[in-house]
Amino acid sequence: MSKNLSEKEFKKQIEKHFHKKHYIKIYFFDESSEDLTSGFIIKFSDTFLMLQECHNFTLDGIKVIPYDRISGFRHNKFEKASERIFSQEMLIKFDQDIIKNTSLKNFESLFKSIKDQNFHCIIEGIKKDKFTFTIGEVLEVNEKSVTVKNYDATGKIDKKPSKIFFKNIEFVTFNDKYSLTFRKYLME
Repeated sequence: MSKNLSEKEFKKQIEKHFHKKHYIKIYFFDESSEDLTSGFIIKFSDTFLMLQECHNFTLDGIKVIPYDRISGFRHNKFEKASERIFSQEMLIKFDQDIIKNTSLKNFESLFKSIKDQNFHCIIEGIKKDKFTFTIGEVLEVNEKSVTVKNYDATGKIDKKPSKIFFKNIEFVTFNDKYSLTFRKYLME
């Protein structure tokens, strides 16, 4: 969570951006695999923020971000201009079923809800100071980890599923164009 804000101020900012449907930029801490992302907050809990990510005026997937990965938010004249364009082009259409059916209670419930909705997901994390990237179908979930049937950039499925401990996860992305398309071209 942002070093400059108290927990109360941080959550107040999230609530404000959510209720006003602001297009925002979210910054991550230096040790993250990404510097920033942008989009609309579509749901939040006590520990997670669910963002409808946007790229080039298209809605592209949902990113679930633990609060402790976020260093700050921005909603200035640049985001307001993009927000106006999204609105005037009538591009702000969120899938209410996905929002309703995605649990943000904890990682275990999140992955179970992704599995129940039959989405593949992308999990970015850090393990032993190295960035990790896993993409695939959620196979199993327990209280400490998720097991994913990972595939590589050629569409080849790994022989052994990947077990990812929740403590190593930075971001979870699903319902994105990349995983929705790539899953159609997988090879055993």
